Amino acid sequence: MTKKLLLSAILVAYGIPVLAQATSKGVAESNLRMANFIHTMSTKSPSLTSERTLDLADIEGSMYYNEYFTQAKIYYSGKPFQSILARYNAYTDELEIKRDNQETVEALLKDAKVSCEVNGYVYEYAEYLDKKGNLEDGYLVKVFSGNKYDLYQKKSKSFKEGQQPKTSLHLPTPDKFVDRSGFYVAQDSQTPKFFPDSKKKLSTIFDDDTVRVLKTFIKRNEIDLGKKEDLQRLLSYAETVTSEGKGA
Repeated sequence: MTKKLLLSAILVAYGIPVLAQATSKGVAESNLRMANFIHTMSTKSPSLTSERTLDLADIEGSMYYNEYFTQAKIYYSGKPFQSILARYNAYTDELEIKRDNQETVEALLKDAKVSCEVNGYVYEYAEYLDKKGNLEDGYLVKVFSGNKYDLYQKKSKSFKEGQQPKTSLHLPTPDKFVDRSGFYVAQDSQTPKFFPDSKKKLSTIFDDDTVRVLKTFIKRNEIDLGKKEDLQRLLSYAETVTSEGKGA
């Protein structure tokens, strides 16, 4: 397969190109975002979309952490493959792609062999175990790599429906996109699992001896299990801890 054909195979068109010169870039992109949002919303909350007319302009916040397309690099089987314009849609969990000199927005194929580096972060499509232990799949960003442990972060957006005031003394709250962030750890290259945000739940990741040593480290260093930098420090230390609990 030629490189051009392979690129076409790993890009999936949204089907909303710029159809005419009279259609401004901003309008076309707005239509794309709305169509993509409604499609995802109808899957997540079909009752909500059937009862209401939603407009992105009325929703507080954004589906993106960075709305601009920036120069990115696609990797195939871990090897550099193609430079392209891209951005990450944190609500739909899509990597949106633009080819050079084209306004059509496409989506990167969701496949474990295909990853994309955007704004310094490499998005890998993988299976992971969520907070409830359910197997999910989606984009993860590796933020720590060790001999035994790898740490991933998943930054996403959720939709929170606004509320009408119950009395005249209260103000309405708007619909909005809410930032979400979770961490996942892979031990010995196994499926990443949700990293607990409580010391009491560290046993879901580590054996008892390691938990004992890590709790001491957490207390001494005031580790916040919700902060990326602190988790990087914790796992770096965990790399030095043996199953007998040495290293404290």
